Amino acid sequence: MTASKVYTASDPVNAEIVKDYLGSHGIDAEVRDQYLWGGMGDLPANVYPSVWIHHAQEHETARSLIADFEAGNTHSGPDWECPDCRESLAGQFTSCWRCGGSRKDI
Repeated sequence: MTASKVYTASDPVNAEIVKDYLGSHGIDAEVRDQYLWGGMGDLPANVYPSVWIHHAQEHETARSLIADFEAGNTHSGPDWECPDCRESLAGQFTSCWRCGGSRKDI
């Protein structure tokens, strides 16, 4: 297994968001250097956190997903209706904000 760096974040929170976004698409990822970020300005090095994937063959897919994420194109799938309360929800959600009902087609 060869790790591959796919993203450099501006802060640890954004790195975690990207890692989780990749994970929601089945890509195993981890954040590195998140603890060095606290030394920003005091350390003479690049201390930005980064996201690494565990399987280098997924590099292009991960980069494409990140590009979509950065462009705001994270809508994944068609809109759906909650089977429990009939609330209309956007495709990226897997559960209903109103009643907690789960999307059945995923």
